[in-house]
Amino acid sequence: MTRPPLANSNLTHRTQRPTLITAIVLVGCLVLGMTALGAPSLWVTAQGAAPTANPVLTLAVAPGAPDKVLAGVLNSPQPAGIYRTENGGASWQNSTPGLAANVSIAALAFSPRNARIALAADGGSGFLFRSNDGGATWNEVPGFKELLNPNSAVGELYAVVENGQTAFYAGTRFDGVFRSTDDGATWTRLDGGLIGEARRIREIIEFNGNLYAGTHAGLYRLPVGGTTWEQMTGFTDPGIIYSLAIHNDVLYAGTDTNLYQSADGQTWTATPGAPVTTYYDLASTGRILAAATETGLWNNANDAWQLASLGGAPYGLPVYALANTERAPRTLYAGTVDNWVLRSDDEGITYNSISTMPALDVRAALATATPTPTLTPTPTETATPTATATDTATPSPTPTATGTATPTNSPTPTNTRTPRPTATATNTPTGTYTPEPPATNTATTAPTIETTTAISIEVTLPNTNSITRTADLIRAQIAASRQNRGDPATPALPQIQVSVRFSPRSHLSRLQPSRRRRRPLHPVQRPRHRQPRHRCPRQLPCRR
Repeated sequence: MTRPPLANSNLTHRTQRPTLITAIVLVGCLVLGMTALGAPSLWVTAQGAAPTANPVLTLAVAPGAPDKVLAGVLNSPQPAGIYRTENGGASWQNSTPGLAANVSIAALAFSPRNARIALAADGGSGFLFRSNDGGATWNEVPGFKELLNPNSAVGELYAVVENGQTAFYAGTRFDGVFRSTDDGATWTRLDGGLIGEARRIREIIEFNGNLYAGTHAGLYRLPVGGTTWEQMTGFTDPGIIYSLAIHNDVLYAGTDTNLYQSADGQTWTATPGAPVTTYYDLASTGRILAAATETGLWNNANDAWQLASLGGAPYGLPVYALANTERAPRTLYAGTVDNWVLRSDDEGITYNSISTMPALDVRAALATATPTPTLTPTPTETATPTATATDTATPSPTPTATGTATPTNSPTPTNTRTPRPTATATNTPTGTYTPEPPATNTATTAPTIETTTAISIEVTLPNTNSITRTADLIRAQIAASRQNRGDPATPALPQIQVSVRFSPRSHLSRLQPSRRRRRPLHPVQRPRHRQPRHRCPRQLPCRR
C-alpha cells in the first residue's frame, strides 16, 4: 500500500522535515545501539522508542491477530527495513533481509488464509521478498525482478481469497498488474487495456466481484474472469488515485485533491464535507472511515470530517499508511512521516504514539467488531434486517443473531410415559426438529436400573425369627415382574440400593422377636371358628 508521491528512480522522501522530534528519535535510536549505516541488523527496540527515523510507507496487520503488525520504511535518512511487532506496536524488531542500497519497502501484504505467509515489495529496484514465519525472516522470490522493466518496481500488494485460494496482486510502476495463486512463487501478467500512465498502479481492491485499480490515469476495472482492464469513464477526476477502500458497501477513491464515492463503481460523486487534500490511504472500521492524508489523520465520525487527536491535540502531519484487520477493525495503525507508527483503539478518533502506547489487549480488540451502532445511515436501503451476516470487516450492528430459533420449533413433550432423553426440548438453532413417531401403548414403565438407582419394594416376609434372604426375595420379585411383562433376559443385575419397608401384616418389625404378651383380640375381630389346636400323640415327638 504505497501512497506517498515518491520519485521514480530512488524513492527519496519528497519533503524532508528536519524537525526536533526527528532529531530526538534519531539520537535515541543511536543510543540504543544501532549498527553503522548500511549494515542490516536484528535487534529489539526498548518499549517507547522508535526503531528508525525513516518515514513509514506501508503497514500490514496479520489476519485475526491485531497485535502482529509489519511496517516498511523509506530508505532515507537511514537504510530501509522491515519491522515487526507482536504487542500492538509497543516495541519493534528489525527483520530486514539483506537489501540493496536503493531498496525501499513500499508494500506489504499477509495471506488472508495463512498469517505465516507474507510478501514485501521493493519500490526502488523491483525486488520481491516472501516470509513463511509471519515476517520474522525473509527470502527473495527468485525470478520476479526479471519480469519487470529495468526502471520498474512494485508499489502495491493486495491479497484476496478467490475460489477458496489466496490470490496476490502486485501493482507495478510501469508494468501494470501481476497475479499469483501460489503464494508468490509464480506470477502472471495482467496488463491488457492498461496503456501509458495507466500502467502505473497505485492501489488495487476487489468490489462486487470485480477488481479495481487506481492508476496515474484514472480508475480501471477488471471484470470477473476477464483479462482486459476497462476504464471507468464515470470517474472524471484527472488526478492520481492513491487509495481505494470499501465502507458500508460503498467504494471510496482518494486522489491527490479530493475523496469520491460510488455505490456501483461506475457513477461517482464527491464525498460531502471531505477535506481537500491528498488521500494516501483509507481504512474502514465498519462505523467510521479513516483517512491518511497529507494534512493529517481524518475521520468521518458523527457525519462530520474531523482530525484525529494525538496527545490531546489534532494530528495534522503527513500520514502515508493505514491498516487494520477484519476481525478487529476498531484497532487502527497509522504510519507517519515524523512519529513512526501510531495506534488507535477507538476506531481512529484518538491515537497513541510509541512513547505512550501500552501493549494491545487482543481479547478486547477481538471482542466486538463495532462497539456502537452506526450513526451514519447505511447507503444500502435494505430496511429489513437480513439475518445473513456478511463475513466482512463491517459486521451488521443489528442485535438479532443469525441463529434465530423460531418458537414453533420448540418440541412439546408428548404424553408418552417413556423417560427418553429426546423428550427434553433440544434447542437446535436450525429449527429442523423432527419429532419421533408416537410411541405405541406398550406399557414400558420400568426404568433402566443404573448403578446408583435406589428402589423401594414392599415385601411381606414370612413369619420367621430372622431376616436371612431379603435380597434374594427382592431379586426374585424383580425377575418375576420382568417375566410377566415379557422383558428379555438381562445380564447380572447391578448393585441395588435396597430400602425395605415391612408390611403391617408382618410381625417381624424388629430384628429381635418381641417378648411382650399379645393383646387379646377385640371380640369383633375374633374369628368365628377356631381350628383345633394340634396335639402330638404322647408316644411321638412333636415336629412343630
